[in-house]
Amino acid sequence: MIKKIGITLNPTKQDILERTESIIRWLNKRGIKVLILDSVAAQGYLIKMHTPVEKISKEAELIISLGGDGTLCRCARIFSPAGIPILGVNMGGLGFLTETPIDEFEESFEKLLSGEYTIEQRMMLQSRITHGNFKNKSKSFSALNDVVISKSSLPRIVSLKTFVCGEFVTTYSADGLIISTPTGSTAYSLSAGGPIVEPCLNVIILAPICAHTLSVRPLIISEKETIKVVPLAPAEDIFFTIDGQETHPVKEEEAVEVKKSPYPAKLVRFKEKSFFEILQTKLGWSGITYKANEKE
Repeated sequence: MIKKIGITLNPTKQDILERTESIIRWLNKRGIKVLILDSVAAQGYLIKMHTPVEKISKEAELIISLGGDGTLCRCARIFSPAGIPILGVNMGGLGFLTETPIDEFEESFEKLLSGEYTIEQRMMLQSRITHGNFKNKSKSFSALNDVVISKSSLPRIVSLKTFVCGEFVTTYSADGLIISTPTGSTAYSLSAGGPIVEPCLNVIILAPICAHTLSVRPLIISEKETIKVVPLAPAEDIFFTIDGQETHPVKEEEAVEVKKSPYPAKLVRFKEKSFFEILQTKLGWSGITYKANEKE
C-alpha cells in the first residue's frame, strides 16, 4: 500500500491550484501523505506543504506530475536517479507522455492502488560539457526527450563537428543538432524530419535542424555509443538545451558529450494501448487500413 506520494506541478496551468488541492484531499482521505516539491509549491494551501527534492527522493513511493509532457520531462530529470515511478496527469494539450487526463484521475488512481498498472522504463540521455577530452568531471545533465545544440538567438548556420565513440562522423552545417531518445522522437526531432522510433528501443537519434547540405540525413546509433559535438569557430553564442527547458552555454574550445543515462525514467501505465494507437490519436493519422487489433 502506497503511504507517501510526491507531487510536482506546472503552476501556469489553468485551475492547477484547485485541481491539486482536490487531489491532495482525495489522497489524504485514503491515508496517503502528500509531499509537494518545494520549487513548484504555490501560494496558499500548497506553500505549507513544500518539501525539498532530497526528502521526496528518499521517502516518496510515487511521483504525480500535474501538467503536460514538459512537466513530466522535468519530473523525470529530477527523480529518475531515485528510481521512483512517475504518473503523468495531463492538464491539457497533446500529451504523448502523460498517462491519464485530469478528469480521470480518481478512476486511474483506484487502479493504481489495486495494483492494476505496469511500469514502463524509458531511456534517458546524460550530457555534459567537456574541455577537449572525455576525462573531465564537470556537472552532467539528464534529458528524457532530447539535447539540442544551436545558436542562442538568430537562426544562423553553425558548424558542429560530430564524433561517435571517438570516430569522426561528419561536420553538420545546420541551424543546430538534435540528439534524441526514442521518447523524444515524437517531439522536436520529429519536426526537424527525424524518424519516429518505438519507445521500447534503446537507440539514440541524431537529427540536424535545417541542414545546409541535402545529403545530410538523420542518423540512428546504438545506445552504447558516446557522442561528442565540437562547435567550430566562429562559435559565439552556442548553447545546448535540455528537453527544451534548461539552457547552458558552450564556450570556445568546449564540446558537448552525450550518452545514455544510467537512470531510466519509470512511467506508470494503465492501458494496453499500443504505440501505434497513440500515434493515430495524437498525430491525427488517417487512412489506416487495419484496426489496431488486426494483424497483417
